[in-house]
Amino acid sequence: MPIAVDVHCVAATRQSVDVTEKFFGRVAAPPGGDLPIASQVAGRVVQVLVHEGEQVEAGAIVAVVDDTMARDTYRQTDSAVAQARAGASNADATLERTRQLVARGIAAKQELDDAIARAEQSHAALTGFAAASDIARRTLGRVQVRSSIGGFVTHQWRGPGALVDGTAATPIAQLADARLAEFDVDATGRQLVDIVPGEDSRVTLATGGDSIHGVVRARTMTLDPATGLGLVRIGLDVAEPLVLGTFGTATVTVRKRDDVVVVPAAAMRGAVADGAEVVVCAGDKADVRVVQVGWRDDTRVEIAKGLKEGERVAVDHVLGLEKDTPIAEVR
Repeated sequence: MPIAVDVHCVAATRQSVDVTEKFFGRVAAPPGGDLPIASQVAGRVVQVLVHEGEQVEAGAIVAVVDDTMARDTYRQTDSAVAQARAGASNADATLERTRQLVARGIAAKQELDDAIARAEQSHAALTGFAAASDIARRTLGRVQVRSSIGGFVTHQWRGPGALVDGTAATPIAQLADARLAEFDVDATGRQLVDIVPGEDSRVTLATGGDSIHGVVRARTMTLDPATGLGLVRIGLDVAEPLVLGTFGTATVTVRKRDDVVVVPAAAMRGAVADGAEVVVCAGDKADVRVVQVGWRDDTRVEIAKGLKEGERVAVDHVLGLEKDTPIAEVR
């Protein structure tokens, strides 16, 4: 007489499940968290105070540009302000004397009008030179190139002796705030429609370690013409900075389903043309049954057809069990 095979059986249950999609992606800086640091004044770089991989705070000095030209310009404008101030003072004194002479009937009204015009022109010139001096002073302060964000230096573009033109076209270094890192994935048009900002996600990095909880921040509604894919940005809950560019996978919840018949993934055996097979624990014998599978994840499988709620299925030795094989359920 055949010996009964000891098996563990689990009942099919109705559950509410989170339907998920798995995506491949990489750790990236969020918009605004990855910026080139460039000098706002033209000149020659005298000193670079950071190096790749170094962490810097917002406002820290990244580099110093030669201040000779900026300092000379400030001196010139400062001298022009002094001259304009003296001219305005002299015009005010002339205007006051002319007013007194006109009041006494010694000078003509036209002379007073001319004196008023000269005084206004002198003050306008003083205002212009003062503005130019203020710009020159601020430009002199910008020879110290400062970081606008806190983060890590991801690239050093230029070193001492390099020429910069005062625009973003000649950056000195690149900074990224790795503490705000996100996980960017590519999705098809169908997947983009299903994904909703605010949904939960689990991210597993190629470097290993525990999975990281994340939340979908945003997803585009346009596809890249070259790849036919759109971008999904997932915010990560991390306490320590991550290495930008690290690859991994993200499992994103795309929708919820209620009243789904579910069995453990361990109960499935192979696949057949109409779906898959499970071994039903029918008393003291095994019953191999074809079922239609719907949604699935790493631990659970939806049985769309072929199995009722409450029926028990084997979760071990499933590949070695055939129809009518004697079994003894292990309680």
